[in-house]
Amino acid sequence: MVSGKSSLGRAVEQPDAKHVFQFGHHPGHGRLSGGQAAPGARAAYPDRPVTLVVPSVPGGAADMVGRLVAESLGKAWNVPVIVENKPGGATIIGTQAVIKAPPDGYTLLLGIDASFIAVPYLMDRMPYQPRKDLEPISTVSTLRYVLVASPSAPFKSVEQVLDQARARPETITYASGGEGSTHHLGMELFAQEAGVSFKHVPYKAAPQGFVDVMGGHVDMMFLAASTAIQPVRTGKVQGLANTSATPIPDLPELPMLKDKVQGFTFDSWFGLFAPAGTPASVIETLNASVRTVLQSAHVREKLQAQGLAAGDGGPQGLRDRIAGDTRRLAPIIAKIKSLQGKP
Repeated sequence: MVSGKSSLGRAVEQPDAKHVFQFGHHPGHGRLSGGQAAPGARAAYPDRPVTLVVPSVPGGAADMVGRLVAESLGKAWNVPVIVENKPGGATIIGTQAVIKAPPDGYTLLLGIDASFIAVPYLMDRMPYQPRKDLEPISTVSTLRYVLVASPSAPFKSVEQVLDQARARPETITYASGGEGSTHHLGMELFAQEAGVSFKHVPYKAAPQGFVDVMGGHVDMMFLAASTAIQPVRTGKVQGLANTSATPIPDLPELPMLKDKVQGFTFDSWFGLFAPAGTPASVIETLNASVRTVLQSAHVREKLQAQGLAAGDGGPQGLRDRIAGDTRRLAPIIAKIKSLQGKP
C-alpha cells in the first residue's frame, strides 16, 4: 500500500531484504541437478533462479503473499525463487527495479494495487508508467477490509454512523496510513457513495492510526481483515461491517457494508507482473503456474488465515481490474490532488 504523504513526494532508498526458497533439483525432464538443461536439450523456462521483488517491508501482507507464492512456485518449478524486499518511495523503488530488469521472466514483481491506481496520479512526476512498462500475469490475492470503530465511539452500527454524518458532517474522524493510502482511498469512496463526509486523520502508517482508534482518539477506519479479526473478537474495537462482496470466514456474523450502502464493496489486491517485452510463452507459463498454485488447498488455507482470498483472472483479468479501479477512484484521486498543499 502507499505509505503516506511524505512517501509520495520522494523516493528514499532502503536496504533490501532477501529470502531464497531453495528446493532440491532432480535429474530428468531435460534437466540436470542444479536446474541446467541436459546436453542437446532445449532449456525450458525457468531453468535458473527467479527473483520476486516485493516493494514493501518484510512482515506485511504483501510480503506474506510474496513468500507464499515464491515457496509454491519454487516447489512446482524445482528451481530457487528469491524474494527480494525493496521498499521505499511509495513502492516506486521496487517497481522500477523490475521495470529495468531484462524482460526474460527471471525478475518478477508482486504489484500492489495503489502502485497502479493511485501513485501515478498523485505524484507530479513518475519515472515510469506502470501500465505500459509492466506486463500483467495474474491477480494473486485480494485483501478484505473491516470498518472498525473505537469502543468509545458514539455509534454502534453503520446506520448510526451515516445518521450522524448526515446530521453533523465531518464530525466523525477516520484514520488512514497516509494520504493516498488504500485506507484513505477506501474511506473516501465509502463517503462519496454514501453521500456523507468524514474528517481524515492521516498517519505515517496504518498501525499507528489503529492504535489511536483502539484508544478512542480517532473514531474509525478501514482495517485489513487479517489485522482486525482478533481485536474485533476480543472487543478492543467494534466491528461495524465487512467491505468485501463475500463474508469473512473468521468473522461470519459481521454485517456486509454492501447491504448498508447499496452495492458498495471495497478490497485491495496483489498481482504478479513482469517487465514489458517479456515473451508471450513465458507469460503463459507463469500464468498457468500461478493458477495451479492458487488452486492448492494449502495456499488457499494460508491466505484465508490472513483474511485474504486467492486471486484469478489471468493477464486480461488483471488489466481489466486495474482499468476498472482506476475509473472508479478517479474522482477521489482528483479530490485528494486538489487538496494537496492546502491547510
